[in-house]
Amino acid sequence: MVNALATETSLPMMLNLAPAKRVMVFAPHPDDECIGCGGALALLAQNPEVQISVVLVTNGDGGEHSPDVNMGPRRLLEMQAALKVLGVSELKTMDRLDGRFELDDQFETEAQQLLQAFQPNWVFLPGPMDYHKDHLLVSKGVESACKLVGSVKQLVYFETWTPLPATHVLDITSVMDLKCRALQAHHSALKYGDYERGVKGLNAYRGLYLGFDRFAEAFVVQTRAEFENPSSWLTQLKGLGLSLKSRLGART
Repeated sequence: MVNALATETSLPMMLNLAPAKRVMVFAPHPDDECIGCGGALALLAQNPEVQISVVLVTNGDGGEHSPDVNMGPRRLLEMQAALKVLGVSELKTMDRLDGRFELDDQFETEAQQLLQAFQPNWVFLPGPMDYHKDHLLVSKGVESACKLVGSVKQLVYFETWTPLPATHVLDITSVMDLKCRALQAHHSALKYGDYERGVKGLNAYRGLYLGFDRFAEAFVVQTRAEFENPSSWLTQLKGLGLSLKSRLGART
């Protein structure tokens, strides 16, 4: 049995950015766009034929216990500065509650409207097993909305708080410094965590797939046929992610 399983294993493939023409990114909070796919955005932005739109889902205010009433507006400005470093100019906002995100029909409708207006063929979204509740629910809601928009041909799940069982990796060595400079624009978030060190470590680890001295971002990629298939392995994994989050929450 083990030998049979071994024949099914393989290392992640290289992510080919060439098919990406219109790219929409859903970031639950300011800085998620840098941590999860900042390298990919920097590389895509180098191609003038690629159109990129980033959607900030929550207001980034730090949650109901944040001591700073100006946190949300400040983090929005920081995100705009970070995207400018990456070469991205279009930022949309959904203004949902940070840390208290609730997945409902209205969110999926709004996400669908944004998708319909932009007509992306690729959508980047949080991983389906992320430990952060906002990320997990945003992932589920965005995927549901994507199923209703015919232009979406590929979903690209990125990792932030939880590593993914990656299907693809992207060499971001050439833009790693740019990614870090963009992340440094998120001054408010960096006061609460050494995110730059964590990102460098994660991307260096993912770079092991590529050889020495490489940095990489890792993703789970699904074609339209795959994310519409209710029996796909990732659909089962998403169910596990929701179950795991429920169990972890019950223990806190």
